[in-house]
Amino acid sequence: MEKIDVKKVVEYWSKIAKDDYETMLYLFRGKRYLYSLFLGHIILEKILKALVVQETKRQAEYTRDLVRL
Repeated sequence: MEKIDVKKVVEYWSKIAKDDYETMLYLFRGKRYLYSLFLGHIILEKILKALVVQETKRQAEYTRDLVRL
């Protein structure tokens, strides 16, 4: 099993989730609700992946299925 830098991976997922959140707010303010909601799903996925890595100390599974994560 490959050892990962857990802190670095969690920071990666957290940073890109934060960047996407800013974009989601921009879209929402522009009344682009469908795209804003879609991006919200992607943000949740990234936050869940950060939490999975933090708890398991392993890379998160390559999936977009939030329930599976």
